[in-house]
Amino acid sequence: MIRRLLLFSLLGACSLPAQFGLFLVQNGQDVASSDQTYGFGTKPVGAVVNLEFHLRNSGADAILTDLHLSSTDFQFIPSAPSLPQAVAAGTALDLMVQFRPGKAGAATADLIANGVKLGTFNGIGLASVTVSMGDGSPVPSPLEFGSVKRGESSARTIRISNGENSAVLVNVGTRDKTFQVKPGTSPIPIAAGETATIEIDFVPAADGPQQSALLIDQLVFPLVGTGLEPPFPPPTIDLDRADLASAQQGKLTVRLASPSQATGTGEVDMDIQPSDASANLDSGIQFLSTGTRTATFNVNQGDTVAHFGSDISATFQTGTTAGNIVFTVKLGYFTTTKTLRIAPAVVGLDSSKAQRTSAGLDLLLSAFDNTRSATSMTFTFFDQSGTKLPPGAITVDASAALGQFFTSSDLGGAFSLHAFFPVNGNPGQVDSVEVQIVNSAGTAQTARLPFTTP
Repeated sequence: MIRRLLLFSLLGACSLPAQFGLFLVQNGQDVASSDQTYGFGTKPVGAVVNLEFHLRNSGADAILTDLHLSSTDFQFIPSAPSLPQAVAAGTALDLMVQFRPGKAGAATADLIANGVKLGTFNGIGLASVTVSMGDGSPVPSPLEFGSVKRGESSARTIRISNGENSAVLVNVGTRDKTFQVKPGTSPIPIAAGETATIEIDFVPAADGPQQSALLIDQLVFPLVGTGLEPPFPPPTIDLDRADLASAQQGKLTVRLASPSQATGTGEVDMDIQPSDASANLDSGIQFLSTGTRTATFNVNQGDTVAHFGSDISATFQTGTTAGNIVFTVKLGYFTTTKTLRIAPAVVGLDSSKAQRTSAGLDLLLSAFDNTRSATSMTFTFFDQSGTKLPPGAITVDASAALGQFFTSSDLGGAFSLHAFFPVNGNPGQVDSVEVQIVNSAGTAQTARLPFTTP
């Protein structure tokens, strides 16, 4: 009889893993975990959470000789059942398991029965700490850092106090590097009853509102701040020449007082203040790259000079109007100007074409008058020996015709002159002509313009 009872007991113990299953009791129902792991969640150090389980026997009668948990963070409540204990077939042993974290961090325990693991319990301990601002006031939600220029920082001081009777390790961090914790080591050891101080720095790398969170163990404190682009350094305008006149080209460069911390765009505009306030627009005053009086430029971080596309300068035309050309640069908060004076000048000749025809002499001149005040024109003809031909100088009053032209033109002081002179006799005897044009700045005289025969 004794031998049979011993054999029965041994068979019951050996068949335990196959007969017993661990179930979490939820709403009166048994719920099984697919991986035999059950979570107790996150609780402050010293707090408790209880979960009810069934150790159900799905086989024949069995005897439970040992049942324990592998970690003191998890305990049976009120205590471990008395053992050995027979568990009848189809019945279950009621178990209440309590999680009481003794320190911050993850905790794990295995449920062991007769030397066999039936399930795993896990949870997270949250250090019992108090978080406040550096002056002891509560941490606002969200914690504001204000507006900060990119490349600069704004700091807030945080106190973490340990209210436990033993030292704790507190995990501290943020969700991104825009908000940085100093010191950067984590976890932070805090002795019993002591306080640790940390600094949170807002270091924006971009423009606009930015959000993050301070994480102290499982505590979450929202953080907000606004990044601002740093201001551009003051710009100045350089012209390659200070003695530019009408119908010329120059180069404009925008220089910065120091290497730029900001990245962005600016623009430079041209405006004309004509000596004659009634003068029409001059379309010849423009930037060559745009064909307008406005050119944009780029400034990158570290630049000391602006970039017009791939160039560091913009080429412009001075037009054909006397007065002041005013350049205005707009960059960030800054606006600066530079004035280029275009002095009144005698009439300038751009090109000429003089031809003999069977009927007479044909003369075509392209010129400009930046004062728009030309009055008389004088033509003097010469033979091949350089002798003046009669009747000598021929003077024409062109003030009315030119005045009417300038009033309707948007070409500034540019104009073309087509003059035809009938010849009594042989036009071939006329070799060349000199032209004088008088305006308010003086008298301009061309070189001798030779006549050609088409």
